[in-house]
Amino acid sequence: MKKILYILLVTSTLIACDKVYINGDLDGMWKLKSVAYPDSIAYPSHIFYSFQRHLTQLTKDNDTDLPTRFLGNLSYIGNTITMSKFYSFPQEPFAAKLNHLKEFHLYKDSTIFNIVTLNDETLIMTSDERTYTLQKW
Repeated sequence: MKKILYILLVTSTLIACDKVYINGDLDGMWKLKSVAYPDSIAYPSHIFYSFQRHLTQLTKDNDTDLPTRFLGNLSYIGNTITMSKFYSFPQEPFAAKLNHLKEFHLYKDSTIFNIVTLNDETLIMTSDERTYTLQKW
């Protein structure tokens, strides 16, 4: 009897400590590989989008005085991702301005993306005639 209780305790502890992914393959860190515009393609370096639960984090290795990280709201429903309301961190929080978001190839405070491809390695999404290709990091 004690052995069964011990096994149940260990099993429930391991299950309780497991990460909770509510967004499936979307959750995790993604490296932005390219952004295809109607007339050109950009190959940004060192830009990362992270998705966890209802948050988006934008991170960039920065060679300017602009903040390098922003947190925003995330909504993932069906094949649609909405990212909005970005704030800087860990420095004193302030709302992201458009010139900050342009560093991450975002052009509005609230951007809606349609998912073309999503698996455990690749994310391809479109928004406003742009196609974003990301690779799981």
